[in-house]
Amino acid sequence: MECDVFYSHNPPFEGPGDRCHRREINAGTATQVSILGMSTSFSGVFNLFICGYFIKLWGPRWAFVSQTALLGLRVSTQVLGVSIGGRTGEIIFQACQAIGVIGGPRGFQLVLNTAVSELVAPKDRTAVFGRLQGSIMLGTAFGFLLGGVLGDVYNIRRPFETAFFLYVACTLYGALFLPTATGEKAQAQKQGSRGISAFFAPIKIITPHRYRLESGQIVKNYSLIFLALGIFMGVFASGYAPILLQMYATSEFNFGTTENGYLMFGNSAIRGIFLLFMFPKIISAGRVWFNGTPASTGSEDPEPEPECHIPINPEEFEADEGGEVPQEPVQAPDADEEDSGTGFDLFFVRWSLVVDSLVTFSAGFSTNGWQVYLAGFLLPFASGSAPAAKGVMTELCHPHQRQDAISAITLVESTATLLTQGLFGIIFAAFSEIGKPSLTFFCNAGLAVLGFIVLFLAHLPPPNSKRIDEDDSETETED
Repeated sequence: MECDVFYSHNPPFEGPGDRCHRREINAGTATQVSILGMSTSFSGVFNLFICGYFIKLWGPRWAFVSQTALLGLRVSTQVLGVSIGGRTGEIIFQACQAIGVIGGPRGFQLVLNTAVSELVAPKDRTAVFGRLQGSIMLGTAFGFLLGGVLGDVYNIRRPFETAFFLYVACTLYGALFLPTATGEKAQAQKQGSRGISAFFAPIKIITPHRYRLESGQIVKNYSLIFLALGIFMGVFASGYAPILLQMYATSEFNFGTTENGYLMFGNSAIRGIFLLFMFPKIISAGRVWFNGTPASTGSEDPEPEPECHIPINPEEFEADEGGEVPQEPVQAPDADEEDSGTGFDLFFVRWSLVVDSLVTFSAGFSTNGWQVYLAGFLLPFASGSAPAAKGVMTELCHPHQRQDAISAITLVESTATLLTQGLFGIIFAAFSEIGKPSLTFFCNAGLAVLGFIVLFLAHLPPPNSKRIDEDDSETETED
């Protein structure tokens, strides 16, 4: 479309080669893609608040259905924009991204992360977050490949038409099979969804928290703030990398729709495979290495605790003299279930940014098309910081704040994506004007290193400390 806009006020193309392969068109395309990316990310930021509210109000099933149905509506407007073409088509594309404020991809990913976090054990949560994101990336990979092939074989409209029918299928699947909150959980969600404070609850998660040490001293922990800031810098640095590879390959090596489809397919597929199969094993083995081998009991075997009989029939409960209704005995959770691996998760988040910066920096020296493919192959191995950060965030918060914690870290990622697509899109366009678009890779790498430094300011709470909430502080002042 930008190519059509250029020749609408310039002489027609004459001679051999691709009529759209011009420096002015590449710069204009980078600008329009950045505007589109900014509008998409901007709507995605607000979508997180609205979708989080929908989850509390309706539960995961109907929140998911609302997101995929509205995404189908947005894709139908994109079909219209492609059909019209030119500057008008670009405006339709960019303006209709506002539909994503109510329903968008960030929203349904939040729904899936929230539903999964309630179904798995805490120690497996980080790995499952990675598998879920890996599944999404595999779907994205086949979407890039299918879109590129359909665009070349048929026309540019066909990928968008196919996406529309896929969203219809997702909506029907979610309505039939996704879990929905019932009973006490549903009631708690409805009560928690009331009021403007619940709407902005994710923002409240990223605040300093107080902990009481074993000595009785009270200290403030700023880990959540530095974790969020470090992830922000990391996404701000690397979030534009896939788009940058695509734009750089198009302007420097004449990549077309098919070549870019293969590039993005390979990048997303490898990232999906890494997160699905390698990331969980790295987390599991890394936790064992980071925490040390569990101490063996040796010859002194601990005496087995006597098994207590848990009453299951009404007549087995003892009568209470005070007239209060006796409660069922509750089995205490295993202490190792909660935060035994949080230390390595934070370690992984830090060093994945270092690997990302090295690969991005090296991509700036690409002089052949195969080197761009190589960079697209290596970059996914630096992924995993987002699911690991979700694991750290959910472990540092109370169980009833888990959904808000996932919303908070996703909000940080979306905000960083919004800024990086706008800023680095402008930077890439400026460097393309002077014929040195590769300098954008070096800017990305420098910011990734800065995010790594910020993450070193994030520390886990002191061992054996207890978090003090507002209710605890009020009780403390009364004492």
